[in-house]
Amino acid sequence: MSGYKTGVDVSQWQGTIDWEAAKAAGVQFAMLRAGFGRNNHDPQFERNITECNRLGIPCGIYWFSYAYTEDMAAKEAEYALAAVAKHTLEYPVAFDFEGDSADYAAKNGVVVTKPLVSALARAFCGRVSAAKYSPMVYTNPSYLSSYYDAAIPADYDIWLAQWPAKPDLAAKPALAGGIWQFTSSGTVNGIAGRVDRNAAYIDYPVVLRAKGLNNLSKTPAPTPTPTPVSEAELARKWVIAKGISDGENPDATATRQQIWTMLYRMNGGK
Repeated sequence: MSGYKTGVDVSQWQGTIDWEAAKAAGVQFAMLRAGFGRNNHDPQFERNITECNRLGIPCGIYWFSYAYTEDMAAKEAEYALAAVAKHTLEYPVAFDFEGDSADYAAKNGVVVTKPLVSALARAFCGRVSAAKYSPMVYTNPSYLSSYYDAAIPADYDIWLAQWPAKPDLAAKPALAGGIWQFTSSGTVNGIAGRVDRNAAYIDYPVVLRAKGLNNLSKTPAPTPTPTPVSEAELARKWVIAKGISDGENPDATATRQQIWTMLYRMNGGK
């Protein structure tokens, strides 16, 4: 791969994403939040990864950590790996330790230190590596300096969050590894509101296959032909476009009152 590819990272906070529109808008890869803490799965994860696989959008995952012991961090890695076991994953599995992570540790009487967070990252990434998946650490320059020892960026791929006013994607920051999150306020057709945008400087699908990682065959699968959109999905998009419903929880059973309300709206509120 020459240059870079651009993508997004998303979670439940982006709601129900129209991945077909996002791909058409130029999204070349996605990092998906699989979950957080003690086996809490992101409510949108299954749909997000299924859609990415269906449409041939290469994806990786991240797990938002609430660990404050090495055993907890290793368990979080196991939860993340279990979440992707039946899916195709062509980008890394990332450990995400942020301010809320440190606050949670403090609430449990644990002082967050550089040796501790470095040990947590090693426990998580070590478990990912042992399963023959590609590990990664998501962080920013301040946290990389304050919470991680010098061996972490030497041992593990770094996904760096650094948001300049005018990012030059051809000039990757020195601290970044394979992925640079260059803004938290991007816009992409098919994704409501603001979304994190990223640039990948490693051709992960090729590299991980060559290394035999992520349970990938060394022979790339052909780009999938997207399966036709179901009538139910077309109906969901229609009610959103018409302002009849927000389209959330499409598998939930509708009450009579909800059906009456939708019929009332379809008739123009008369």
